[in-house]
Amino acid sequence: MTKSYLRIILVTSLVSLSACAQQTEVRQMKSEVGSLNKEMTQLTDQTVKLTQQNALNAKSTTGVYLLPGSKTPARLNSQIGNLQMSLSSITQEANGSRVMLIIKGESNDPLPAFTGKVEWGQIQGTTDNYQEVNVQSQQFDAPASVLAPSDISIPLQLSGLSPNQPGFVRIHDIQPVDPSQALPAQ
Repeated sequence: MTKSYLRIILVTSLVSLSACAQQTEVRQMKSEVGSLNKEMTQLTDQTVKLTQQNALNAKSTTGVYLLPGSKTPARLNSQIGNLQMSLSSITQEANGSRVMLIIKGESNDPLPAFTGKVEWGQIQGTTDNYQEVNVQSQQFDAPASVLAPSDISIPLQLSGLSPNQPGFVRIHDIQPVDPSQALPAQ
């Protein structure tokens, strides 16, 4: 009788343990599904921003548009050569955002010292028919780079534009400090 009693306890314990294991697996599966849903939402948002950025740049005749959240560089043909520009390290500040403008030269030559203009604001409407509102601007200076290919980081303070607002950043008027270093127009 003791052996049958032990068998019953053993079988009951195994059934209980297997039920616990299934609950743990279900919880783990729910957690993984939640993580995947979050990643899909982030990828969808990034895809929308990238599509908008590409549409704005296709129509732009001056400068290059960068949309916070697109996480993709845009190409600008400037007086100092072709440049890849992107935004990173976007953080909330008391009256707006702080971002890092990353500028990479595409040539094998170091970039000369240059100046440029950054404008930012909000976009209302669609990418086919839009208006820029609450536009602000500032000049920036970049030092000459020593290494090639060049990679320059410029911190920007974008007042009035929080990281979660549908806004834009446009970079234009890139000019060498020394006019003799300007490349011929293409």
